[in-house]
Amino acid sequence: MSQMVKDFDWRRPGTFLPVAMAASFKPRAFFAQMDNRGDLATPLMFLAWVHVLASLAALIAGFPLGAVAWGLATRLVVDLIFIGLVYTIGHHIMRNPLNAAGFLRVICYCLGIKLIAVILPFLPGYQDALMVLVYVYFFVTLYFALRATAGFSFLQAATCVLLSVVGMVLLMSLIGSVTVIVPSQGPAGLSAPGVGAGK
Repeated sequence: MSQMVKDFDWRRPGTFLPVAMAASFKPRAFFAQMDNRGDLATPLMFLAWVHVLASLAALIAGFPLGAVAWGLATRLVVDLIFIGLVYTIGHHIMRNPLNAAGFLRVICYCLGIKLIAVILPFLPGYQDALMVLVYVYFFVTLYFALRATAGFSFLQAATCVLLSVVGMVLLMSLIGSVTVIVPSQGPAGLSAPGVGAGK
């Protein structure tokens, strides 16, 4: 692109895909020049778009509405918990001056890579492997984004991402152990590829 977009604007839907592409494939350049306007609504709306588009793809592929709606809500909650972990570790524990709106923007835009979930319902047998690759790629882009936006050093950015991942795994394991009596498939096919919490 000749002029890299600086931020997502919900009033201009055409900015959505350029932000997702730039954050995913040119993270250092994009986040170094990103316009952090300080609001919380914009990155949250961006994240909602990512999940809504993936959910629409699941509906088109024939997954039940109840399962898709449950998966959408679950994925949003999981992402928000992870965002809270990154912010807590980066800002409060590691004392980085980047504010909550800045951390929220960085992580939500990095999560744009999850747009690949729109193709998962149409690739039976490959969903799990693809989502593992997507999450690994997300963590790498988050590392570069934190360095470019928050001014983290190599070690600080790597530590922040790693501790957040470990914290999330431990938290999900705890929740899983508490809800072990719930059937593994959940309501109406919760584990359907691309629509479950772990996807």
